[in-house]
Amino acid sequence: MTKSALPSKRQRTRDHIATVAGGLFERHGYEAVTMEQIAVEAGVVRGTLYNHFAVKEAVLAEWMHARLARDLAPLMQAVMKRKAFASRVAAILDASARWWEEHRPYAAPYIRFRFQQVRDGAGGQASSDMVAAYAALIHAAQQAGEIRNGESPGRLANYLHFLYLSALMAWLEDPKASLRREFARAFDFFLQGASRP
Repeated sequence: MTKSALPSKRQRTRDHIATVAGGLFERHGYEAVTMEQIAVEAGVVRGTLYNHFAVKEAVLAEWMHARLARDLAPLMQAVMKRKAFASRVAAILDASARWWEEHRPYAAPYIRFRFQQVRDGAGGQASSDMVAAYAALIHAAQQAGEIRNGESPGRLANYLHFLYLSALMAWLEDPKASLRREFARAFDFFLQGASRP
């Protein structure tokens, strides 16, 4: 790894704080952990913590993004071994359902924070990594004639992501709901609109 490829000191500090906070969240529960506990456990003064993360939800988002990034690369390799668009996206949604089920205690505060970022026009990771993955899969499906090509892959990817978020919100509202079933319904709805006439 070249020197320029190494993360900056600022990024290393952010990563360290987020990793420590994630451990606290897992041990004590998200709601029980305070910013002061995170600072103490991470070995940083509160000013440093607040310089990097204004609110606890921002620390949570950083931790979850790191976990998502870690899990997304191997998932996409497995997905690309599948032939058809529907099979590829179904594999993503199945893995996503498992991931969210494992992280359910963090889902509501994370999603609330992400929507607040969009509302506030915050930079950073405003768009989901999944939108880019969906766009690539949609583009390949359009080239293969599996789905219509009258809309851009980016626009269709956003539509799919909005349906994904809708399914996720329905699951959070109803503890008895099956996230896999909610995702399947959302994807079926997408396919009905995106399939070739």
